[in-house]
Amino acid sequence: MQSVAAHLSVRPILTGNIQLPSPPELFLKLHEVLENPEANLRDACRLIENDPGLSARILKIVNSPFYGIPGKVTSLHRAIDIVGIQEIQALVLTTLVVDRFSSFANDMMTMKEFWAMSVRCALTTRLLAAYQQYGQCLQTLFLCGLLHEIGRLVVYHRLPELARAAAILARSEKISYQAGERRVIGFDHYQVGAELARLWRLPEVIAATIEHHDAPKNAERFSCEAILVAQAQSFVYTRYADGELGDTAVTYTNDPELSVMDAATLAEVAQELDRQFDEIFRLIYAN
Repeated sequence: MQSVAAHLSVRPILTGNIQLPSPPELFLKLHEVLENPEANLRDACRLIENDPGLSARILKIVNSPFYGIPGKVTSLHRAIDIVGIQEIQALVLTTLVVDRFSSFANDMMTMKEFWAMSVRCALTTRLLAAYQQYGQCLQTLFLCGLLHEIGRLVVYHRLPELARAAAILARSEKISYQAGERRVIGFDHYQVGAELARLWRLPEVIAATIEHHDAPKNAERFSCEAILVAQAQSFVYTRYADGELGDTAVTYTNDPELSVMDAATLAEVAQELDRQFDEIFRLIYAN
């Protein structure tokens, strides 16, 4: 079956008057402040504190089991001192993106289902990184896991009939959902997600881990991060997915480098994931 929409390309469905959420302005302003050698952390604090609701949610997350900080953190400045500005910046992006995209209702899955799986993937990516002694900012990896499927929401929102046709084709021919998308639409939702991340000027590691979902070792300088996200998604979708997301899940059972760790480690990851999930999900997905 050839593509029935070969004339389509990724960029047009992300630009123009298409009712997509705009880039998270606060995140971009925060990035500009942090890139300015004359700025300081107080400038970053002021930006975030201009949105009292966002500040309160960030403090709740910092005080949650996600960080396990003893005692109560009562100020944003103190939170930055403890967890670092990169972590706070990532939390800002997390809350803004979830809020903005949660209006993308569709009849293929619920937003609660989508974000529950995304938060589980994000938490698992972070947990696997800790077990594997990944040395970089763990919250960046959390974002990579959280936003990994963001292109799916765009495709469902912009091209619902073609998305459904791709899912039907994938089931009938027992191919991956993204292979079905490529045959029906001409591209897949991972290409859409990566392009959106670049249009929004998000860190390149986010775009790379999305773009190279099928072949994470091809992500070059971000191959380590892409493999971690692939491992996390394989674990989470095998353990938790059902319905539409379960039907379109991808696992990496045939690739020993991408298969998740030994059974004992997996049991620990699952236990910690279940311990953290409910509270973190309530804080991130406020709908």
